[in-house]
Amino acid sequence: MQRLLDKVSCAALCFALLSITRVQLKPLGEQEKMIQLEAVKKSILDRLGLHKPPVIREKLDRDELRKMHWLYQEKLMELRGNLTKDETPERRVHLLTPRIERSTKKGDLQRSSSHHYNLVFSRTQTFHQRLNIMRAELKLCKHILAALRPAAANSSTKVIANIYKVVESRNANGGPESKLLDSKPIDKDTLTLNVNMAVQQWLASSDKCLRLELVITLDAPFVSDGSKQIESEDALVLEVETQEKTFFKTRKGRSVAADEDCKKSEKKCCRKSLTVSFEQIGWSDWIVHPSTYEMRFCDGSCPHNYKPASMHAQIKYRMHHINGNTPAPCCVPGSYDPMVLMHYNAERKLVFTVFEDMIVKKCHCA
Repeated sequence: MQRLLDKVSCAALCFALLSITRVQLKPLGEQEKMIQLEAVKKSILDRLGLHKPPVIREKLDRDELRKMHWLYQEKLMELRGNLTKDETPERRVHLLTPRIERSTKKGDLQRSSSHHYNLVFSRTQTFHQRLNIMRAELKLCKHILAALRPAAANSSTKVIANIYKVVESRNANGGPESKLLDSKPIDKDTLTLNVNMAVQQWLASSDKCLRLELVITLDAPFVSDGSKQIESEDALVLEVETQEKTFFKTRKGRSVAADEDCKKSEKKCCRKSLTVSFEQIGWSDWIVHPSTYEMRFCDGSCPHNYKPASMHAQIKYRMHHINGNTPAPCCVPGSYDPMVLMHYNAERKLVFTVFEDMIVKKCHCA
């Protein structure tokens, strides 16, 4: 009983002293944040080889600072490219053959120096909106080019292949309009026309078909056999190289790993975040960019078979469950995103420092 009274008296005395000295008791959450901020500050200084923040008296002028910002962005792009190099999906080539129709809207084609062909391409199941277009080329097959050579030999000018995208006219009474995509002379064994822009727009839309117009101009008669060959199914092929879309972080810092964040009342292994403002901690005078840092850390329990990092983690849990002598798996970072710090160093020069393992991307149990 006496011990209990002593403890109560001690607690009352401590509370009285705190009241007299006007020390405010902070919630546990605020205390944790202060500890985390101090840990961040200490870790950054240690990594940079600094005992304390440098004192900056003279800063770069506006033009020099703009140049450094440009170099900073280049460094970020380089890092992102290296980071996703191994994760980039393989590229795939799609070969689309068109339905070819001879156009008669230009008048008597037997007398005309231009020959027009309507090309209609249809979507396939593997050609969907979740793809990025890396390259899109319309290729004329070798036997078509061979058929055009006699006409080219009798022509005083070069035989030109033009490819147009057919679009609806903006005029109320007007018919379809043609927009030039590429134009090349037929003077080689192979010929490819760039239709990248048209294919990108087609893929992003909900249109089922892409309509192009091929126009071959020459001032010599084009024999009927050649015309028939162009109208054949194997005359032209649209070769499109694609890649599955990847989603980088947006300006707000969200990414495809956002589902790693702890949900409300989540107690299992997940990712927590704390935004650190370099201005609020008094470091904005020597850390130029970024202005804030989103500190992420892994926390939570690791029950059986939950986010196991490896087979070893699963065995580790079973051994812990059997005898308790083996430590249970812990919630730890599984991968990181890099961060580039633009700051003044000990010599008061503006430099870049890359932190490869500072931003937690995913958490797992190990």
